[in-house]
Amino acid sequence: MRYIGASLSGDKALRNFQTVLRLSQQTKPRSLYRVIEVTLKQGNLDYAGFVRIKKIEHSNSALIGVMLQSEFEGQGLAYQSQKMLISEASEINHCKTFIAYCAIDNERAHRLYQRLGFHKVRQLLYNHQQSIQWQWGI
Repeated sequence: MRYIGASLSGDKALRNFQTVLRLSQQTKPRSLYRVIEVTLKQGNLDYAGFVRIKKIEHSNSALIGVMLQSEFEGQGLAYQSQKMLISEASEINHCKTFIAYCAIDNERAHRLYQRLGFHKVRQLLYNHQQSIQWQWGI
């Protein structure tokens, strides 16, 4: 699973997913999470990852991110789920600007945000690693 930078081990990915489930069940969660599930050939559902959006207080902006297990990369799941979440946040939370951060060497994330219509804002240190800030606005 990848987030901003390096791939996560299966155990760490599971811990992150459990944290997401716990946070999403709060009465007034600070972030909106959507789980990405896929139907396997055997007909079983499998957890592929999740998308998250966190509205920045007292603004019409939000941080957006995605975590996807590596075996599900390249199938358009991150693109489809990010697009749906942006649409939902625009309508429900009146968000007009979306911001994403990804590691400088995370080429898949760069392509994703370019495809979604984001533009590069700047290079910076984010979560202790060299990152690119991407932004999209209405």
